Amino acid sequence: MFTSKWKPLFFVVFLSFPLLILLATFAFGQGAADGLLQVEVDGKHGFISLHGEMVIPANFEFAWGFSEGFAPAWKDGKAGYINDSGKFVIRPQFQYARSFVNGLAEVQVGEKWGYVDKNGDLVIRARYIQTRAFSNGLAAVQLDDGLWGYVDKDGKERISPQFTLAWSFGEQVAAAYHGDKCGFIDITGVTVVPFQFSECKGMKDGIGAIRVGNQWAFISRTSDFVITPQFEDAELFFEGLAAVEQDGKWGFIDRKGSFVIPPQFDYSRSTPTITEFSEGLAGVTKDGNFGYINKSGAYVIAPGFKKGGPFRKGVAQVCDSKLCGYIDKQGNRIWPNGS
Repeated sequence: MFTSKWKPLFFVVFLSFPLLILLATFAFGQGAADGLLQVEVDGKHGFISLHGEMVIPANFEFAWGFSEGFAPAWKDGKAGYINDSGKFVIRPQFQYARSFVNGLAEVQVGEKWGYVDKNGDLVIRARYIQTRAFSNGLAAVQLDDGLWGYVDKDGKERISPQFTLAWSFGEQVAAAYHGDKCGFIDITGVTVVPFQFSECKGMKDGIGAIRVGNQWAFISRTSDFVITPQFEDAELFFEGLAAVEQDGKWGFIDRKGSFVIPPQFDYSRSTPTITEFSEGLAGVTKDGNFGYINKSGAYVIAPGFKKGGPFRKGVAQVCDSKLCGYIDKQGNRIWPNGS
């Protein structure tokens, strides 16, 4: 019997405010770039190819997707890393393990977090309460006093701990908080967007999503409003469109702030019911049913699911109320495949 229940363990540990688009991207996109997809069979985890063939038997207690040739996998309650043959190349020894990003992976040793390289060496010792993945050569880390700073790949402090919350760099900037106000810093720690907003959701394609009071807007790296505050919620731009909320419904706007796809879709913070555009399609939910639309707003894959994620290499993960699997861009089932 094939089963694949939703297990957002990473999100509970790692994230402290909602970023639906990023959550969906991580959960569903993981492994596709390496050509292997995680599946669950009778409570055990293994991996299939993008065509649905079993490549690594389901022998693990849990696993995350492949990244940079390695996947976190659990045996006897401990996490290690396997290669694409399913063999442990870093023995199970950690309380928790995250994916490799830019050559290093976050691991939990006891109650603290550090980083290992692909030899399994703890190159940055486990001394942090929380960590983020490396990007632009830096990683955000939280110290015992609760403040966040940034370290380089040698573990040297590059931006001193001073933030109440900090996120990974993207496009040479990172969202961070002083007290309850957020702004953006560059890789030297210099403030490029002042700490004056109620919430920040990162920056992509040169545009950041920020909240001013109860309304969301979009700004440039120079702090100028690209789209003025007017939305009830908003996500980042992907493939030229961004999901935003108006009057309790979600639609998609262009970079001028005009609706290309009118607000009509439902949204849930607890379940991925909308995705960013990827490979020309976006997952959306209406009346409890999840499907995929194109940039004209027309359904390409009929809404017959409960939730799903973005397409990566022509494959997306979708779930009904009991079962998760994978489909191609024509909506054909890849897994389970009936075998």
